[in-house]
Amino acid sequence: MRRVTPVRKQRVWPTLLVGCLIGVLLVVGVMALLVFLGINSIQNNGHLSGLPGLPSTKPFKQTITQDAGAGPFTSIQVCDKIGNVSLQVDPAATTTKVTALKTVQASDETAATTLLKQVTVDIQPPATTSKASSCASTQTTPGTSGTPTATANSNNALLVNVTLPKPTDNQVDLTITLPAASIQTADHPSLTVNVEATRGDVSVAGISGILKLHDETGNVNVTHAIIADGSQIETGEGNINFDGFLFMPTDTQANARYTLRNETGTITATLPANTNLTLDANTNIGAIHSDFPIPITNNGGPVSYHGPLNPSASSTPLATLVLDVSTGSVNIKKAKQVAT
Repeated sequence: MRRVTPVRKQRVWPTLLVGCLIGVLLVVGVMALLVFLGINSIQNNGHLSGLPGLPSTKPFKQTITQDAGAGPFTSIQVCDKIGNVSLQVDPAATTTKVTALKTVQASDETAATTLLKQVTVDIQPPATTSKASSCASTQTTPGTSGTPTATANSNNALLVNVTLPKPTDNQVDLTITLPAASIQTADHPSLTVNVEATRGDVSVAGISGILKLHDETGNVNVTHAIIADGSQIETGEGNINFDGFLFMPTDTQANARYTLRNETGTITATLPANTNLTLDANTNIGAIHSDFPIPITNNGGPVSYHGPLNPSASSTPLATLVLDVSTGSVNIKKAKQVAT
């Protein structure tokens, strides 16, 4: 009789261990690569450089300052798609200064010089508006003579327009310093400030008027300001911080409205303790926190409040403050009183 040899069972543990080891090594390798690429990107201002197969570039910077006149202005329009924008009032200043910090990515100084020349910061003081803005919301419109004029009175409008040849690689940080006399804030803050930004932070300090600040990715900070009816402060991804006053109408039929809105981030509004208005606060995912005595129930889901900010106020509110965020929290704070 033929003897049948039994089939020897193969051990599977060594194979499983080898497979697990290979998987762990792959995960560790991918994580190490991501860390390396992240460090490389941070060191090169968000760009990958010095890698095999990729052109080696590094940042080059140039600062220019231009005089935009003393004003007074009734309209300031700023278009800077990539870069930080800062507007501030300097009581010691006698004329308006626009400082632009250009940053380009280039392989060498010769290429950088060419790119820096292509990055333009067009300053058009009042009565000299001749070019249209490259931002849609601040677009100038042709006048009857065929020459573009600003949407506001061009005789008192200041236009600052940034043009980037390669928006993904380059940016311009703007700092606009205004003398106190350049903004008209007598009895009614009528100055209109329109800022359009795609990527970068927007900061406004010491300015009173109708603020229309629109950002897509970045934080918006407004401090020591008085905003008038029609002000809109918006960003897509980022935080909004407002610390100032709301100009209240005296006409009972005025129905003034101020809006702070973002899609993802936190809205913080710091107001004087005696502020009397109707609050319209909303968040889809987040919470509403208030130093003012308003009834809020936070449950992690949609939260809203529509009613008086100061329920004990003796007069009827003549204005509405809208604080609207899709994903994030809303904070309403009382400003600290300065000891006299």
